[in-house]
Amino acid sequence: MRKVKQCYECKVQFRREELIDYAAPGTKTMHSYCAKCLAEKHAREAFANKVCTIFGLKAPGPRIWKERERLQNNYGYTDQIIIDCLDYIYYVEKKKKLAESLCLVQPYMVEKMMRYKAAKEHEAANIARAVQTKVKEYIVPIKENTSIKKESWDPDEWLED
Repeated sequence: MRKVKQCYECKVQFRREELIDYAAPGTKTMHSYCAKCLAEKHAREAFANKVCTIFGLKAPGPRIWKERERLQNNYGYTDQIIIDCLDYIYYVEKKKKLAESLCLVQPYMVEKMMRYKAAKEHEAANIARAVQTKVKEYIVPIKENTSIKKESWDPDEWLED
């Protein structure tokens, strides 16, 4: 058995111990990936799953993959930033889904999404801080008023007359 093996994605030779065997969900064939290529594969799968969830697709088409590549090359956006921006556009701002496209992922929308996420994180931090503050509880003893005796009326006494 050879001591080196080739990464399925980047085709670089690695020692067998450095490669990780992985089969994508829904496939039967295991392929060997280096750590970097496996992380990229997981990011692509997460991106594809989220896009399919948002647009109701079985698999993203070539247009979406090309737009993803353009966004990554031109603006340096990661898959997570694109996914978060799509969530913000369609679930927070409630924009209509006119086409299965990433055309609404623009720098101004990413900026709005970042401000929204920062506000939500600040709010969550305030809530966490409020939960952690210690509150003193005082137990107030309750005294029963026994000094006043209530007069009881019997309705049968009124009927006897």
